[in-house]
Amino acid sequence: MVALFLGLAALTAALLALDWLLSAERFAVQRIRFEGEFRHVTQPELDAAVREVARGNILLLDLAAVRRAVESLPWVYSASVRRRWPQDLDVRFTEQRLIARWGEDAWVNQGDRVVRVRGADLPRDLPRLDGPEGAQALVRERFEAFGRILTASGRKLERLTLTPRRSWRLDLDTGLTLVLDREVPERKLERFARAYARGFAREAQRMKQVDLRYTNGFAVQWRDARPIPGMKGG
Repeated sequence: MVALFLGLAALTAALLALDWLLSAERFAVQRIRFEGEFRHVTQPELDAAVREVARGNILLLDLAAVRRAVESLPWVYSASVRRRWPQDLDVRFTEQRLIARWGEDAWVNQGDRVVRVRGADLPRDLPRLDGPEGAQALVRERFEAFGRILTASGRKLERLTLTPRRSWRLDLDTGLTLVLDREVPERKLERFARAYARGFAREAQRMKQVDLRYTNGFAVQWRDARPIPGMKGG
């Protein structure tokens, strides 16, 4: 009987202690430590985002919700959150790193995701990519592959677009546009690069567009619609 009484007393004391410990008024978040680059993200906006969701007892805090709140900021790429005893939070974050322009008003980040950010110091010399949502990684990889081929022939690829019909539009530094399809596009581009080096280069300013989707050659659209005698694709 005594043992039962003592057991009930201990259980009651434990429940009271737990109720006291988990009370919303106790152990509220006191300090939040942020660790990151702070190039585009400011501490006040981070603090505001965290405190919007970090309410009540720190022991009951949903750390995943805090992380999502931080990652909802436009310039935050990823974040991690952990408790620091007794009432502090540690928040680590990584900022977006822009690797390409996407369309007219968006960017591609280091995770090949489309992001929309603003700032006075946005980079101006990044590759320009465009295509259907979700095709960022493919377009970036093709940009790198096509760019290497064109660089070897003395030209620079400035913009690459994947059209809804899955053809490729390549805009070069000369103002020339190249059109490729899905069938061995790199081989067709290499064929054009060889022809360009053999003689087309001297007429680069006159060429408006070259359609490379043919199996054994290509079609040139001239700006003045007057082809040069003796010059043909192939």
